[in-house]
Amino acid sequence: MRFLSIVLLTVFIGLAAQAHVADHPSVHDTVAGIMQRLQKEVDPEALTKLTVEELLAFLSDEEKHILGTQHITFRVDVPVMVSVMREAGPREEVFWLAGRDFTKTDMLVKAGRDTFEVWQKEFPAGDIGLGVVSLTGDGDHYFIGIAPKNAGDEVKVSHVYPGRHSLGELKAGDRPFISWDDRTILEVPENLKGQLLMRGDPDKRRSAKLTSIWRMTDYVATSTPDQITLTWSDDPKTTQCVQWRTNTAVDKGFVRYRPKSRPGSEVAQEWATILAQTEVLENLNTVNDPWVNRHTANMIALEPGTTYEYQVGSPDIWLPPAEFTTAPDGPAPFKFVYMGDAQNGLDTWGNLVRKAYASEPDAAFYVMAGDLVNRGNERDDWDSFFSNAATVYDRRQLVPAIGNHEDQGELGPWMYLALFDLPDNGPKTIENERAYAFEYSNALFVVLDSNVDPASQTEWLEKQLTNTDATWKFVVYHHPAYSSGVSRNNAEVRELWGALFDKYHVDLALQGHDHAYLRTWPMYDEKRVDSPAKGTIYIVSVSGTKYYDQGDFDYTEFGMTNVSTYQVLDIRIDGNKLSYRSIDINGDVRDEFVIEK
Repeated sequence: MRFLSIVLLTVFIGLAAQAHVADHPSVHDTVAGIMQRLQKEVDPEALTKLTVEELLAFLSDEEKHILGTQHITFRVDVPVMVSVMREAGPREEVFWLAGRDFTKTDMLVKAGRDTFEVWQKEFPAGDIGLGVVSLTGDGDHYFIGIAPKNAGDEVKVSHVYPGRHSLGELKAGDRPFISWDDRTILEVPENLKGQLLMRGDPDKRRSAKLTSIWRMTDYVATSTPDQITLTWSDDPKTTQCVQWRTNTAVDKGFVRYRPKSRPGSEVAQEWATILAQTEVLENLNTVNDPWVNRHTANMIALEPGTTYEYQVGSPDIWLPPAEFTTAPDGPAPFKFVYMGDAQNGLDTWGNLVRKAYASEPDAAFYVMAGDLVNRGNERDDWDSFFSNAATVYDRRQLVPAIGNHEDQGELGPWMYLALFDLPDNGPKTIENERAYAFEYSNALFVVLDSNVDPASQTEWLEKQLTNTDATWKFVVYHHPAYSSGVSRNNAEVRELWGALFDKYHVDLALQGHDHAYLRTWPMYDEKRVDSPAKGTIYIVSVSGTKYYDQGDFDYTEFGMTNVSTYQVLDIRIDGNKLSYRSIDINGDVRDEFVIEK
């Protein structure tokens, strides 16, 4: 039964609605201020054990008011009953619900596999503000039902902030959430049916997470450079990017480089020295090292196919030389390493990546298909990642893709983008460096971001596949088109990107996300074909220590579980042959195939 009309007066849906306009701080600014106060006033060790009760005792009345009333705000023109549908279960009892006289009812709403309890309160006509999801970061975002208190009234909603909280109808089949969450409402109590639905924003469910975020890094920055990592931000034939960190006492960084002397050469060339770009990376929840300096330097006008030695540091401190090699100027044999999710067990992953480097010293670079770490916006995870990649990624270029664990919450993959300097030649429809492309020898590499709408990258992807003469085409992204887990396929990736892989004959799709190894048959038009010449092979790999079960699918040619691997792809020019091997920590080959063109 529909007993109200949905009328929007001034609902600013879009960019204008995202701006905070009020005479008090926003939730975002308030949370930032709380974090700064906690970091200054509470012992670091105590912060790592902070409870909700201790946090509430720490907060000022004004901070509690903003967190309890300014997460979502809107205006109604008649008195209403507001129903807050909050995920049921042993969750944190959010302070503002009972504290503002919301009543917990015995009603339940079901959406997808989840059940939501219903809290209600009457409001007069005027402005209404609701609070944050939780202080622990646990649970789904809530969604809201709005109904006129008096029979015969029609409620008009306006001034919705943030405007992303779109409106619908509280009924079976409607979506309770916006953006990527595709759950639908399955069951609604009779007396809630037909109410105006204000959808929740899953990206903001952790906007006030203030407990369980405080970390002690094991790798405190010093004045000596560390975390040295090679990436490409431009043409691999003639440029090389290097990034590293120091503590904030070092406000300038330098890199010096020169072609490596050939055996028998008596005189080395002079060093070329350039000043790095230096920026502070702030992460207040790294309580024993909240500020570090990140240094980035781009070496340009290099010679193709040339090995260089380089050093990072300052006039007072230079690290020992390391080496890199530029891409060849034209077709030449090469190898590269591909890995799926590292994410968990980074010390064990470090053993694997060092094994790959020792066993395959001539591999040119390393591709990682997302989820490099588990907590992508918390720096202690990245500190562990870089420490365990030391002696590898300062000698071989890292080619990363963004996984869902890098793209966390409303802030997105901000730390990933701050840590890596990557090509800015991606689609203009998404943020720079989330997707990019480059050519190496006779191969095209296209790196996509499957965390955002695949359609936003489809036109650009087709241009990359069209405007190349490359013999080999590789596409790297995180969420599999053909999953190794049950009910984890990503239909839009398969339909939109897979169709282009078919049209332009992509050789391999290198994926992550599902922590069980899988290699498909060559696939064309979502069907198995009898030769790699007729279709694309899709691979899912895991390099960390977190494993999933695997489903039984007709597209699987080979699969295995509970094993971490790295993959070596060896491209030969004579005969245009690609040899592929999947190798475990013991050096055993677990899967292999050959493609000849």
